[in-house]
Amino acid sequence: MNDLTLLRREHSEATQKIAPFTGEGAYHGSTRRRAPARAASTPAPIVDEMAPATLRDYPLDGTKAIANFEATFSNVYVVERTLPVPTQEEVRDDGVVFCWCPLADALAEAGPLTRRVLEAMKELVVGDKRFVYVDSKIQYFEPGDVPVDSQHWHIDGSIVARGAAVEALGHNLLHDMKARLTSERVPPRYLAYQSSDHCATLFLQEPLTLTMPELVPSFDGLDAAIRALDPPVASQPPASIVRTDGLSLHRATAASAAGWRLWVRVVETDREVQLDTSIIDCYNTVFRLPR
Repeated sequence: MNDLTLLRREHSEATQKIAPFTGEGAYHGSTRRRAPARAASTPAPIVDEMAPATLRDYPLDGTKAIANFEATFSNVYVVERTLPVPTQEEVRDDGVVFCWCPLADALAEAGPLTRRVLEAMKELVVGDKRFVYVDSKIQYFEPGDVPVDSQHWHIDGSIVARGAAVEALGHNLLHDMKARLTSERVPPRYLAYQSSDHCATLFLQEPLTLTMPELVPSFDGLDAAIRALDPPVASQPPASIVRTDGLSLHRATAASAAGWRLWVRVVETDREVQLDTSIIDCYNTVFRLPR
């Protein structure tokens, strides 16, 4: 098993990793340079689900400005199942967390609570994608802490483009939003669980259409546009499993109270993920707003 995909350790308030909140992203739509890979690797083939098709219309000389388009987010959000709410001790003592770990491996290695969640999620897997991966976090929050270094509205599994055409437009990377929202290919599918409601993810529940650039370097503009529209939102219930996809807008919120939270996500995707850089420490860091 790839030792980058899981971390087994005891969790305590004293050992909870804390970093200053910057809003920059931290592997969550981030443009920050990542740590060097442990070894050179061959880039995985780009599957249709992740192909930056819009970028093909942009010349390598950067002479074409990024165009706008009418973006419609379907905002799939379904509460599929609600499990018993675990105790704080069950969350703290569960032990193992995952980062892009194949579901079968995660089921074999998971702590008791995460295993129960994964067994329920396995029954909900559609099964039309080549790979099923598990991400999870066990985090202790003080009031105001954030589970990721962003509170921006965003989608998961965005199509990221790099290379000469992107650099000609003045960026290190661009999210191909038009390709994600207009492709005939089924986007990645997600199941997400969180154990408590003191740091609940917010989701949009209804379709939303707005004008935005085809290619974006970050989710800053999208976030500002959604906040200006102020659409109705749903807060994920405690111990629930919700279904979303790569067209579902959501965002993290700051913790309203102190306590432990287990978060688990199952991803169905055609993209094979082979980690060559450890990002699991970032998964298990909480980000603290200035006080």
